[in-house]
Amino acid sequence: MSDQTLQHPSPQRGSDAEPILEVNNLVVEYSSFGKKPVRAVDQVSFALRKGETLGLVGESGCGKSSTGKSLVQLPPPTAGEVLLNGRDVTKFSHSQLKASRREMQLIFQDPISSLNPRRTAQQIVAEPLRLMNDPHPMDSALRALSEVGVDEAMAKRRPHQLSGGQCQRISIARAIVQRPEVLICDEPVSALDVSVQAQVLNLLEKMKAEYDLSMVFISHDLAVVNNVSDRVAVMYLGRICELASSTALYARPKHHYTNLLLSSVPQPGIEREPQRVASEISAKASAGLGCPFAPRCPAATEVCLSDRPELVELEPDHLVACHHPLEAGAHVMPEPVAD
Repeated sequence: MSDQTLQHPSPQRGSDAEPILEVNNLVVEYSSFGKKPVRAVDQVSFALRKGETLGLVGESGCGKSSTGKSLVQLPPPTAGEVLLNGRDVTKFSHSQLKASRREMQLIFQDPISSLNPRRTAQQIVAEPLRLMNDPHPMDSALRALSEVGVDEAMAKRRPHQLSGGQCQRISIARAIVQRPEVLICDEPVSALDVSVQAQVLNLLEKMKAEYDLSMVFISHDLAVVNNVSDRVAVMYLGRICELASSTALYARPKHHYTNLLLSSVPQPGIEREPQRVASEISAKASAGLGCPFAPRCPAATEVCLSDRPELVELEPDHLVACHHPLEAGAHVMPEPVAD
């Protein structure tokens, strides 16, 4: 198969698989120069099952990246639990947290700025091995780089001498060289050309299979998330509003925001009128009252403005936070235009 052809993930693991990562009531707040802290992530909970890829999707500013970085304590969350194999990472000491880095790794969004500009690719990948007291870190780094398609000559170059796609391969090698169990991918292809994205996604899928990885894949690109994920969590204003298998969520969305996102995806042979929705956030929503999406939702009623909906299971393994969820077949995905 060509590198330009996006491979689909392996069959979804059973819903009874043991969770390797559990996130409970995660809160991330940022200080705001003496004002009330800005809450980027608000009571987020989910579980990552062994061997699966969980997609985390939503528009810019919804808290996706803040969620991903807080899982590896960069920075630590304001509140909540991050259980890795049953142990709460947020309560680890410095030495325990350093040791846990081997189990959970993060691939950053910008592949160039996340690499040390003064070191070669081989030195960058060898650094975590040196900290792990690997007897031959440079040789092990060269093998890891070879696995991701970086040859020996390229391994001697510094990040500014490489393309974005090559730098992302180095970032992947740096992450998998420690043989982690969980890989957090923070928009790993958003900074890359479209022609390179499929190559990097295929590489991630290959590494996932070879190293039996479990992945949290963060992206705003709905098409990419659909192709790489077993399950998908949709975020809006710091909260998860829908969580389901990628098949169910894309075919039968139950939250009005999910439906709006899906209806905005360009598709060949489909014409649509632009959907105009309000963009303001009501005072009640900003104060934590009511549904955050209520000011933009076509189905909102008074209860949506006063009571915040909880994430509940409407169907097996399909969770929705909505007072008026969409019924089956009620979503507004347009039909292809006839020739």
